[in-house]
Parts: sequence; C-alpha cells; structure tokens
Amino acid sequence: MTECPFCDGQGLVCQAEVKKLNRTIYICDECDTVWLDQKELKEETCLRFDGFMKQHGLQALWSELTHIRKDW
Repeated sequence: MTECPFCDGQGLVCQAEVKKLNRTIYICDECDTVWLDQKELKEETCLRFDGFMKQHGLQALWSELTHIRKDW
C-alpha cells in the first residue's frame, strides 16, 4: 500500500479506473489527489480530482470509478 504524500499517513493511494474514460488513475482515498502515473506520486505531478473529472465532462464522484484497489 502506498501512503499519500499529503495526508501524513492518513490517506492511501488507490489504483482506480475512470469508467467512462477507460483510464487508470491513482487517487488518495482521503484527500482525492490524483496522479496519472504510478511512478510519479509527487507534489509536482498531482491533479485535483474535481478538476480532472470536470476537464473530461464528468462529475467528481467516486461512483464514476471502478476497479478500486489499495494493493496495487
């Protein structure tokens, strides 16, 4: 399991698929920070979940995600 660099050990980064985009993202289960590459879980490469989803015309809801895994 990978801890979120922003949540002081409180959030875990999950691998998930955005259903309507058929795209894998990495999202913190606490603060909803998103990364597009598992190798780049850094502050400089993160996105806001709401901004990422809005950019693709989707609502920023976890129900838009599928195949959510903490053990990737």
